[in-house]
Amino acid sequence: MWKISRRATPLKFFRKSLGSVHLRCQSSTSNGIGLEFGQGPKRTIENLSWQWLRDSCQCPHCVHPSTRQKLHKSSDISSDIAPIPRDGQLYELSATDLKVVWPSSDASSHPHESSYPLSWLHQHSTFSKTPGYRMLPSPKSWDKAQLSSSPGLWVPYSQLRSSQEIALSSLEHLLVYGILFVSGVPNTETADATCELRRLARVFGNLRHTFYGDTWDVKSVKESRNIAYTNLNLDFHADLLYFHDPPKYQMLHSLRNRVKGGLSAFVDGFHASHRLRESSPDMFATLATTPVHFHYDNDGHYHYNCHPTIELEHGQVRQINYSPPFQAPLMPNTPVKFYDALRRFSDLLSDESAIFKRKMSEGQAVIFDNRRVLHARTSYEEIQGEASNEASRWLKGCYVEGDAVWDRYRILNRECHYPDDYTDLIKARAGRLNSDAGERVLEG
Repeated sequence: MWKISRRATPLKFFRKSLGSVHLRCQSSTSNGIGLEFGQGPKRTIENLSWQWLRDSCQCPHCVHPSTRQKLHKSSDISSDIAPIPRDGQLYELSATDLKVVWPSSDASSHPHESSYPLSWLHQHSTFSKTPGYRMLPSPKSWDKAQLSSSPGLWVPYSQLRSSQEIALSSLEHLLVYGILFVSGVPNTETADATCELRRLARVFGNLRHTFYGDTWDVKSVKESRNIAYTNLNLDFHADLLYFHDPPKYQMLHSLRNRVKGGLSAFVDGFHASHRLRESSPDMFATLATTPVHFHYDNDGHYHYNCHPTIELEHGQVRQINYSPPFQAPLMPNTPVKFYDALRRFSDLLSDESAIFKRKMSEGQAVIFDNRRVLHARTSYEEIQGEASNEASRWLKGCYVEGDAVWDRYRILNRECHYPDDYTDLIKARAGRLNSDAGERVLEG
């Protein structure tokens, strides 16, 4: 699907070049080794314990070469592990790697030799040096003006499928802003099994099956069991909050849109929650601690779960759980102040300066973070003279797992921007690194 390029230009939001990093041994003790990274004001000393080094060995005896799964437990490593000296030295530092010889855990076995590529040590020595391809870019909250001016908000479908670099930058925009629009998506195939949405979803990850199926249609139908399948105004909400684990990402592909009205609207729940936290911290705390129940009791299904409106992780906003159409009755002991806090949050979501609206043209698609970006739709009516056997407004939708999107981002990020690290790691596991005495300058 993609044309592979071994090098790509840096992305705007997250990546920083390592530049030239000077590495040498700073000290060694009975507990470990100190390695000096960088020079001048950027100089840092990382203390690596012998226990950590032994546990982190990447050789084929410690990490299976084909499954790439660890073959021992961290708890197997003795707390008093120490290298076996060679010629009075506890280690050998070459131009490519650090070599350490360890005592065998089995008296009948030979000593164990570990080889650590210096680039690998540089990136794994502390959390701040963790490889960039592991990390996800930090979200950036937005209002209408900020999203409208964000680079990469729109991407042509043909480029998304043909260019690895464009796919990566599009994934990055999705992770940073929580929303991405795609143009030029063919809309001739409308059946669930053959629709183009399936191919679009594979660019980002795997479809998540729900009781709606792999894909589903959003169009007005008689006696609908879901307000989404009417032509009525649909206010801001997230989907499937009555699930224990609601879908992370949602895709909508416009197959047909020949109506008056029917604008799609999006608002950043992170932006609203940050504004609430700054202006009314007590209200923010109330929404972060008060459970709200959601349910779906229809068409032979009964789903029921609860989430706080603002979900935190380590004190930071992680997810937004807001879906008035599917909110179950609140518990009788719900604090009165919750109603005021929810009203204020709703007002912030309804602020016109925060809302991004557009009429989705046929062949356009949007993917957004269902746990962050709330979506809505204005009411619509048929245009006279637009008689058709098909619905006048028809969106095809699906859900994609968050882990699948993050996996795709990390793989593309490593392939485009960290190919040498991956090569070094494979060589280390195969035991093919050459040893050259001296210090090494790492070119990032």
